[in-house]
Amino acid sequence: MKHALKLSALILIFLAQFSSADVAIIKTAGIASFDDARNGFSSICFENKKEFNLMEDLSNQNDIATQIKAGNYNLIVGMGTLAAKFAKDNFPNVPIVFCMVLNTDVNSLKSDNTTGVSLDVRIKDQFTVMRNINKKIKRIGIIYSQPENDPLIASARSIAQELDMSVVTSGIAGSQDIQKAMNDIVGKVDALWIPPDPSLYSDEVIRYIGSTSLTKLIPCFGPNERYVRSGAIFSMTFDPVEAGRTAGDIANKILQGTPPSKLQIQELQRPKIIINTRAAGLLKLTIPKNIQDAASKVYQ
Repeated sequence: MKHALKLSALILIFLAQFSSADVAIIKTAGIASFDDARNGFSSICFENKKEFNLMEDLSNQNDIATQIKAGNYNLIVGMGTLAAKFAKDNFPNVPIVFCMVLNTDVNSLKSDNTTGVSLDVRIKDQFTVMRNINKKIKRIGIIYSQPENDPLIASARSIAQELDMSVVTSGIAGSQDIQKAMNDIVGKVDALWIPPDPSLYSDEVIRYIGSTSLTKLIPCFGPNERYVRSGAIFSMTFDPVEAGRTAGDIANKILQGTPPSKLQIQELQRPKIIINTRAAGLLKLTIPKNIQDAASKVYQ
């Protein structure tokens, strides 16, 4: 009997080692662009992986931390700033690759065990496009998560001042505050700019902001294609699959022995322009021909 128990234990250990994952992927739950980035990552990095969905309110962070520590992973991937910061705070001795992180957040992630892919938002370009589409735009409304996006909003405020514009902000603790934030801003702004913010990426939030902005005749400039499909008139966005592939290439180098500290953070600088001419028409706006010509996708 004892020999049988010992044999069973050995078999379980063997199977656990055989089926164990080498890479832990942490991402905020329910965000389609993070799933796309995950797919891009998996198309380049073929190691065994296990995914962990981090809730927006971090209510399951302790459970995820416990599971990852018990799994003895060789690498952790953080999809988005929330997941990347969680990984950095909880796993100082495990190599970490971040992805889908804004360049304004990179400084808070820098460490010897961390590298990854950042996205250059180019706020000035987006505000300039706003002005080109409608020269009457002076007050830009921004809804954003506090305090995570405070540095981004500080940059946006400074850039708006350079362009003789101003920003009207409404900070939220999470997606549950979106309706109040919209009510606070409507009537005070000439346009709405939605920053790259995971709290504003759910399908429900996107549909609400898109429909409300059209109903209230406020041109909306969104952070991704799903916003444009739902009523935003313009987006300058990055391909999440490309971001994931770049992160996968970095991960492969680390798994092959290169320390994260030896790998520079890669910055994606080729955003796609996506426009919705039908939504612009409903707002009695015309998107200039040069912007239409530069667009990679047009919704009509």
